[in-house]
Amino acid sequence: MQLFQRHNYRKLKRIIGIVLLAVFLHVGISLISGFLPANTNMNLASAQLAPQTQTYTIFCQRTPINSIEQDSSPVEVGVKFFADVDGEINAIRFYRGIAIDSGYIVHLWNANGELLRQGMAVEGQQPTPGWQTVQLYPPVPIQAGQTYVASYYASQGQYAQDMEYFKTAVNISPLHIPADSIENPNGVYFYAKGGGFPTQGHHGSNYWVDVVFKPNTSKPTSY
Repeated sequence: MQLFQRHNYRKLKRIIGIVLLAVFLHVGISLISGFLPANTNMNLASAQLAPQTQTYTIFCQRTPINSIEQDSSPVEVGVKFFADVDGEINAIRFYRGIAIDSGYIVHLWNANGELLRQGMAVEGQQPTPGWQTVQLYPPVPIQAGQTYVASYYASQGQYAQDMEYFKTAVNISPLHIPADSIENPNGVYFYAKGGGFPTQGHHGSNYWVDVVFKPNTSKPTSY
């Protein structure tokens, strides 16, 4: 009988302990909820992250055939492009086969030659040969269907160049590069110390300049 009473006593203590723990947990959660904003969702398992808008480039990881043009003159080289949808340019990227000790300056222009933003990167941030990416701060908003020019200044020349590349348009939706023509050359260059707005063309040359584009919508449509 005494053993049976001790067993019941221990069982009763366990039950009381479980009840007290449940009470403490309920009170604790109630107190925490009182300090949280009314719209806070306590069910963390059901929390959902906002979808992130994808960024786009034209050439991705493609590489030039001629990565080092034997021209040591200071020159600005670039490309005309447009997008299907409104968005922003986060960075300008370009392929270099050889390093420039003084670093790189990139520019984003509108079709009229107005400088919208520039960025600079000191040599050594990214290896050569390879793609160099220079961020634009803050990003530059662009409008669908409007032509822009992305370029960089090569103070010692020796840029990448593949001629006849833009004999036909390049369409990597939502980004597009218009075909080269006499009236509207593409890609473009401008010889000058310090660079400048590139407008001249040479046999539809691709100087391997690209952009990083973030659309305002995650579902780009054809323009």
